[in-house]
Amino acid sequence: MTAPFIYELPEARIAQRPIHPYDQAKMLVIDRSRSTLDEQRFVSLPSYLKAQDLLVFNNTKVFPARLFGSFSGEGGQVEILLLEQRDEATWICLGRPLKRFKVGRGIDFAHGVRAEVLERISAHHVLLSFSVPAGASLHEQMRLSGVMPIPPYIRRGIGDLEDLQDYQTFFAANEGSVAAPTASLHFTPQLMEGIRAVGCGVEFVTLHLGTASFLPLWNEGEEAAVEPARPGREHGFFDTRLLSKIEETKARGGRVIAVGTSVVRLLETVARRESNGSGTQHFSSELFIEPGFEFRYVDAMVTNFHQ
Repeated sequence: MTAPFIYELPEARIAQRPIHPYDQAKMLVIDRSRSTLDEQRFVSLPSYLKAQDLLVFNNTKVFPARLFGSFSGEGGQVEILLLEQRDEATWICLGRPLKRFKVGRGIDFAHGVRAEVLERISAHHVLLSFSVPAGASLHEQMRLSGVMPIPPYIRRGIGDLEDLQDYQTFFAANEGSVAAPTASLHFTPQLMEGIRAVGCGVEFVTLHLGTASFLPLWNEGEEAAVEPARPGREHGFFDTRLLSKIEETKARGGRVIAVGTSVVRLLETVARRESNGSGTQHFSSELFIEPGFEFRYVDAMVTNFHQ
């Protein structure tokens, strides 16, 4: 079961910073009809698009969701990742080292932010209650304390000021993700102009990325026969007029091209929903795409190499 997903990735081959400008990154074009591989630069993407095609992007916005601190009166580094807000002061989080997150234990972060462990709610998740000194804004102080949640294989997951731009798409609009829709990070305003110049359509949807984007499907050391854990739920919304755009694209012989696996997950979830009214539709997705999956909307995809 795990064999198709395992490969060697030398640490030295993992870029620690993006290339500038972003659209100069390398791009591998796979043509399934001809069984060919074509190595290009991302800036050449418009030459592979047609006027009949439709590119769909995820315009979610990443917030500085990773906080580093220490246990009150004990020391020792603590790392948390904010996942889901329960109420004004309470969040579901990932914590590390998780075994030290005992109920009632306090955690101190920068800018006067403090948390208390309320509950261990799963093998990965804890419930924390946050507070700040009287007169301070909890939301603002937490934002000041947080850093961009870059992957752990990039500079050990410790984000900095450069990541505020590098780990955010230029069209990010709706805040709610704890990971970037990375396939979109290579797009620049100039490249987008080139895409529109060939007549290719451009649309946006929102799927807020959560743990489904990075938690492993198998625990380390598990046997190949073990069934993978299903990825978690993610929330988003889209405008129902997009459905008409998709139908029009397919009717004129164009391709619906999803930019990123999050867009694939969103569109294929929408394709399986019953239509319910018009305008902006909110929804959640637990879709797990496995070999043999029947794609209803997506014809092609722009994606990154991932571990």
